[in-house]
Amino acid sequence: MITAAQQDAQRNRDTIFVEDGEVLSLQSFPGEQFVMRLRAPRCASAAKPGNFVHISCDDSRPMRRPMSIMRARDEWIEILYKVVGDGLRLL
Repeated sequence: MITAAQQDAQRNRDTIFVEDGEVLSLQSFPGEQFVMRLRAPRCASAAKPGNFVHISCDDSRPMRRPMSIMRARDEWIEILYKVVGDGLRLL
């Protein structure tokens, strides 16, 4: 018999992966807020608004930043973020 936890684990299999994204655009808004569009076809095909991606900001800051996906289309995703520290400032 398969438990509910095993069913959840099976359903979530292959949902975590690494993809190098390409910055397509960066829009700036007042208050150090930005919308970044990234070409990331594999991520975009599986993404829904509210899902998270982990983005590397700079080689000097190896810790990735979790960012919520604002919008996803065929080949790209968009994230909205506000600069609140040095890591996001590097982004």
